[in-house]
Amino acid sequence: DLAEQSLPRPTTLYGETKLAGTLAVQRICGAQRVPALTARLFTVFGPGEHAGRLFPTLCDAADTDGTIPLTAGTQQRDFCFVEDIATGLLKLGAAHVEPGEVVNIACGKKTTVREFVVLAACSLGIAPERLDFGALPIRAEEMSHDAISVQRLLELTGWKPSEDLVNALERSHLFSSSLV
Repeated sequence: DLAEQSLPRPTTLYGETKLAGTLAVQRICGAQRVPALTARLFTVFGPGEHAGRLFPTLCDAADTDGTIPLTAGTQQRDFCFVEDIATGLLKLGAAHVEPGEVVNIACGKKTTVREFVVLAACSLGIAPERLDFGALPIRAEEMSHDAISVQRLLELTGWKPSEDLVNALERSHLFSSSLV
């Protein structure tokens, strides 16, 4: 499992800066005995995502015609609905943590990008024949990782995000509708 104590090995500048931030929080919290933590988030989806990311691309495509160019979708991710991430952050904010601790917030279940796209497309009313899997190359900086451990999150809060992507996609629509 990709547990919190696993040695991070970032391969991109983005990953290196995230690790540098985490290490700075750990150093300062440890020195000052501040009970703060770094929440390690994984593939967050839902309202508020930047255009160009997978879920907003699918949402935008629901209102158009034509094919939707996608990678083959073989990448595996731990998809977690933004509302669940927010709940996890609030719960961790009330938890007793060690200064500088790192805690994963994830569902704890890997899903292929292809499976997520198919479920999202169904939820959004996108016809399966519009999904052009393999039309785009997988990004060179694409990383693979093991399953994500949520044991520490459970220990601290007694809670973890739902693994039910169908329900999360439905909640995403309800949440988006309430913003309009």
